[in-house]
Parts: sequence; C-alpha cells; structure tokens
Amino acid sequence: MVDPLGQLKSEAAARGITGSVAYDGDKAVSERYNAMEASMHPGTKPGHTFVLVTKAGQMIWRWDWGGHGKPMYLDVNELYGYVSDSLQKG
Repeated sequence: MVDPLGQLKSEAAARGITGSVAYDGDKAVSERYNAMEASMHPGTKPGHTFVLVTKAGQMIWRWDWGGHGKPMYLDVNELYGYVSDSLQKG
C-alpha cells in the first residue's frame, strides 16, 4: 500500500485487520515488480496486482486486474490455488 501510513492504520483498524499490512511509501517495491501500470492511476499508484515473491526477491507469480468492466479483486480461493500451485512448483 502506498497511501499515507496514518490512513492505512485507521483503515486496517476499521476493517478489523490485525495482521501485517505492507507499506510502500516511496513506491520502490511497487515499481520493482511493475505494479504501477495495471492501475486506474497508471504511474501514480499501484493497481490491483498480486505478486508472490521468494525470500530472495524473485517474483514467481503475479495477477493483474484486467481493466474496466472486470472485477477489481481476485477471489480468495482462486488466489489460494495460484499461490499453492506456485509454491509447489518451487
């Protein structure tokens, strides 16, 4: 997330999120994994992009929102399947 940290904290609290929320204030991580283009705000904010990254920093899977008229989310069960498959492949 690249939104201001205070805004992220209050949004997480309002939604009952108790786990970690990744903060990318300088957008360096979003830019590294090319998450700034598949967005409603290209180059300004990352879009609805999911990436699976190894501990070494290698991206082994990604999913991008396909554009207007398509869902702006990935179903949790579908995401779980993609992540599980990618982890099994190594």
